[in-house]
Amino acid sequence: MDLSGVLILASLLIGLLVVVMLAVLLRRQEATRRELAQLRARLHSERLLTQEVAQASRAARALEADGEQEPVSYDRAAPIHHLAVVMNPVKYPQPERFRAEVEQAMRRSIGSIQLSFYETTRDDAGHGQATQAVRDGADLVLAAGGDGTVREVASALAGGPVRMGIIPGGTGNLLARNLDVPLENVQAAVEHAITGIDHRIDVGWLQSGMSVQAAERAPKRIFLVISGYGADAEIVGATDVKLKRRFGWPAYVLAGLGKLAGRSHEVVVSLPGGTEQILQARTVLIGNVGKLPGGITLMPDATIDNGHLEILALGWRGAAGFGQILTQVVNPRLSAGPRLSTMQRFLTRSVTVASSKPMPVQLDGDTEAPATHLIAAVEPAALIIRAGDR
Repeated sequence: MDLSGVLILASLLIGLLVVVMLAVLLRRQEATRRELAQLRARLHSERLLTQEVAQASRAARALEADGEQEPVSYDRAAPIHHLAVVMNPVKYPQPERFRAEVEQAMRRSIGSIQLSFYETTRDDAGHGQATQAVRDGADLVLAAGGDGTVREVASALAGGPVRMGIIPGGTGNLLARNLDVPLENVQAAVEHAITGIDHRIDVGWLQSGMSVQAAERAPKRIFLVISGYGADAEIVGATDVKLKRRFGWPAYVLAGLGKLAGRSHEVVVSLPGGTEQILQARTVLIGNVGKLPGGITLMPDATIDNGHLEILALGWRGAAGFGQILTQVVNPRLSAGPRLSTMQRFLTRSVTVASSKPMPVQLDGDTEAPATHLIAAVEPAALIIRAGDR
């Protein structure tokens, strides 16, 4: 076979390969369209977590408030008789020194009262210890550790009359930052809690699963700051524990550098009243508060006592697109060059987020199993937290 014959045969083979590849691509696109249509149909047929949950909770608290008990929020003079500290021993390599600092701050601020310590374990990260502290008569429980310890203690105290405080000991200390609790100073944090004001704050509850039914059946998990779905959770899961201990929150930035590439995915965001948005997003964030380390306010409308969650859906292409996201967050007025990113915000009491592709989930920095469906709702004024003037 001469050269011309070889070229003709090669051209035919290349053409055939292109046709096959186009056919495969079209079939994949059609499958994606079908999955999305099925997803939308399921979401239309079953309204999962609506406003009734939050309304019922508010109604129950209103009935209680109308009874014999007086509201306890914003009361400087509310007495403290029993202070309990739920501590994560991993965060305090010198536990005896930590206990001594807590006792010194307590005596200096309030005098001699009952003081109890409860250590978290691998099997119980703080919920059981906080529950036991309440049974033992504590009227102020301090969560000493990272955001995970704070979450677990809050999950035991939410909806009840016992107040909560924070001794920050983690990497991000996100709730503590939003409440202006002193960081890296045990005694200052204890005094801040003892002498502060009782604030009633909102909490978020999240359910997730690999189907609508699985998400409905899943236990509710508390979050106080931000729950993330997608690239945000990937970054949290990829952050090295040793780097977190050594460098603090910048370790998340280092982990994020490896997650800038990738593609956005189609997600369906369903809001109360039947409003539905189909978006292209790399990550969907559900915020109860919006301040991050470094003085960055990611979600300006996510305030801790407004009875709402802020939803932030972000999509970008490559490092340049992510740079546009950062620019918009730091200064929304700055916008230049081709659009390589998308940013959409919603303010709501509840939300359902669904994707045809499983994506990782995180709650205040704690990772959960990948899911295709999320159900989130705010419970207004559910937690009494002790902090300074805000």
